[in-house]
Amino acid sequence: MQVQRRNNMRSSKQTKTMIGSLCVLFSIIMIGCGTFQAVKVPLTGYNPAFSKDYSAYKGKHVYLMNFDNQANDTSIWYYYSPDKKISYAGDGAIHNYFWYAFQRGFTKLGMIVSSMDHPDYTAPAMTVTLLSITDASYQVRVTVQKSGATVFTDIYTTQEPPLAEKDRTPAALEQRAYKMTNRLIETIVGDPRFRKPMIEP
Repeated sequence: MQVQRRNNMRSSKQTKTMIGSLCVLFSIIMIGCGTFQAVKVPLTGYNPAFSKDYSAYKGKHVYLMNFDNQANDTSIWYYYSPDKKISYAGDGAIHNYFWYAFQRGFTKLGMIVSSMDHPDYTAPAMTVTLLSITDASYQVRVTVQKSGATVFTDIYTTQEPPLAEKDRTPAALEQRAYKMTNRLIETIVGDPRFRKPMIEP
């Protein structure tokens, strides 16, 4: 009888310990969730704005091919701040967000953009590989082909200093993400080595 009572007491203590541990774990998770922000960056909110004159691209054709996400610091749908406290998501997969952002950016420059659905095989064909995407830095590899031959490839990086904690509102973070996209496109189109095969016959 005493042995059974001891076993029951031991079992009761183990149950209480397990419940206590689960409560602590749940509290940690809830605290973590409380500091996590999810920021939406819909394409409808992205309006390309550039700081310099890129009129050399006006009227030029570009065949904007697939964007490939090889960034290990993203998921298919999200990218993050380096401290993982903030996630960013557009209207679909990340590579689609950047494809449509580039399409909008190039159209704003006055370029005539074709896609894989309606390709212009006479235009320089551009592909972009996402290598690393966070809210502190974008790194991509750009490749340009003409007549099926690769004529240009290089890696581009753009960085943005972090916002202070007090300024990390969803609206401010969304606009900061759009600003980084603008800067990435400007970094690429502002490179004379990229411009040459894009605008020369």
